[in-house]
Formats: sequence, structure tokens, C-alpha cells
Amino acid sequence: MDKKINDLKERKHTLFTSTISGEVDEEVVILGKKLTEVAEKQSFAAIVGSLWLGRELKSLKTENFIDLVLKLLVDHGPYQSGAVNTIISARAGKDLVSSLVSGLLTIGPRFGGAINASAQVFYTAVSDQKEPAALIEEFAHQKRYIPGIGHKKYRIDMPDPRVKMLQASVKGVGGEYLKYAQQVEKITSAKKPNLILNVDGTIAAILLDLLTSEEQFDNLAIQQLIEAEFFNAFFVLSRSVGFIAHYLDQKRLNEGLFRLNPDEVFSAEIQNSNLQIHKSSSKFK
Repeated sequence: MDKKINDLKERKHTLFTSTISGEVDEEVVILGKKLTEVAEKQSFAAIVGSLWLGRELKSLKTENFIDLVLKLLVDHGPYQSGAVNTIISARAGKDLVSSLVSGLLTIGPRFGGAINASAQVFYTAVSDQKEPAALIEEFAHQKRYIPGIGHKKYRIDMPDPRVKMLQASVKGVGGEYLKYAQQVEKITSAKKPNLILNVDGTIAAILLDLLTSEEQFDNLAIQQLIEAEFFNAFFVLSRSVGFIAHYLDQKRLNEGLFRLNPDEVFSAEIQNSNLQIHKSSSKFK
């Protein structure tokens, strides 16, 4: 039995359990090493990956990919729901944490939360040896989009430059998950040019490949990571930097309270009211 697990079983009762960090002689220790020493020798990406996986990364390829992901997801302009919420909250006079949280709370199936869902789909499909065409047919029959496939702006003839960078960064890794995702893309993009493998699907597939080939995680460990939403954590961490930047930008600009122009909102009540007024006035003509 693993000594770490055995020690946990024989410990006295406590309120919490942590296997990643603590204090030894009043100094913070993470994964068995002094934080000051780790900070001196390791990159931020290595620390993030190690803490999230509960053990030190085995591969420099994994570390470099995490670093690239964190950089590429940092912001995508002031247009998406998370940035918009953060900006509106900042202009309403809210504090940093409140504004950040308002943006983070928009992350979900339609914004930033598809990485984990995509990982689940590709992991299950490869594990079940399901043909890409069969997977596509299954989702089509259910009238559902495949997580990680499709983009509103980019298409097969105008690809997302982030996807190109991510795939180029792991040339030589040769994982089955990215190959599978690309096979799905080949079929879906032939049906509709914007049904491409997007940044969420690319990150999910490559992370699955790195976890299996480089970090040597078994199937049970990967499924546990999926259930814990490990894959979405990269978007949450990285985009938090962007949200904070938008908050600080609004404070620098000293922007006032945001209010929608009535012309920007269709109001059925106003429309009905105007219609009634029009009908009433017509009677007196």
C-alpha cells in the first residue's frame, strides 16, 4: 500500500485533509517542498500543473503546453459575457472581487466551460472505440452540438490561430485523442465550414494525450479529473487575468454607470402600448 495513503488512514481525526500543501516549521510547503525553493526553480505553469494533479509534473512537454494554454486563453476582447459582466460591475462601482466573480459566474456550457465537456466526449469515444462518424451521428440524432466542435467566427478556410499554435506545440507527442478529434473535424467541417475543432476541443484532446502518454495517468485517474472539472480550470485561471484587466481598465478610465439605450432593447410591452395608441387615434380620424 502507498505509504501516503497508509499514513492518512492511521492519522488522528481532523477537520480537513490536504495532500498538496501545509506548513513545516512555519514555512509553507507544497508537494513536499518549500514554496520558496519551488518558486525559485519552477515556472508558474509547472506549479499550476503539479498542484492541480497533486504531484509534480513528469514531462516538460506538459509544462510547456500548460504555459501556452494559460497565455492563449487570457483574454478574447471585451465582447464575451464574462468580460461584459466584469465591466458592467466595475462601472457600477463594485470592488475588484465582486466584479471578477460576476464575470466568472458566466462561465458554463456556452462560454468557456466546453473544455471539460469536450474531454468527456473524446475520452469516452476513444475508450469505447467509437468511430468518429458514429459519434457525429449520435449527436445529430439528439440534435446536440459536439462540445469542442464549431465556432461562430472561425471556419475551415479561416482557422483560429490559437488552435494552430496549440497543435504545433505538441508535434511529436502523437496522441490518439487529438487524432480522433481531427477525424471528427474532417467530417463535420465538410458538412458546414464553421464546424471546426475549436480551441476548447483542441485543449481537451491534447491534455488527454499528455495525461496518458507523458504523465502516465490511467483511465480511472483521467475519469476522476473529468468529473472534478480539471479541464475547465485552465480557462477559469487564465481568463481571470483578463477579467481583472478589464476591471482595472474601467477604473482607470473612470467610466460611469452603464445603462442600455432603450433602442438596444425590444420591449413587447412598449410595442403593444404603441399599437393600442395607434388604434385608438385611428378611430378619431
